[in-house]
Amino acid sequence: MMMKQQDQGLEMLGQSAERLSQISMGIHEELGNQNRCVSSLVYDLEAATTNLNMVTLKTKELIQKSGGKRNFIIIVMLSLVVVVLLFLILYS
Repeated sequence: MMMKQQDQGLEMLGQSAERLSQISMGIHEELGNQNRCVSSLVYDLEAATTNLNMVTLKTKELIQKSGGKRNFIIIVMLSLVVVVLLFLILYS
């Protein structure tokens, strides 16, 4: 009787170990997939950062060539005035 209970206990323990093994394999596979996704995102982020740095540098060069920040701000403000005036003309 005692051996039968021990055998049943060991069988349940073996089944639990098998389930844990399957769950562990599933977790391992999911982590591998997520790792590949993160690596892809890192690559895309580095490319976007490089492009943003190039645009920032070119914008700074353009601002310097156009006469500095003061002239750039004036151009932006005048552009906004033109947009507002066009909006008022079209919708009045």
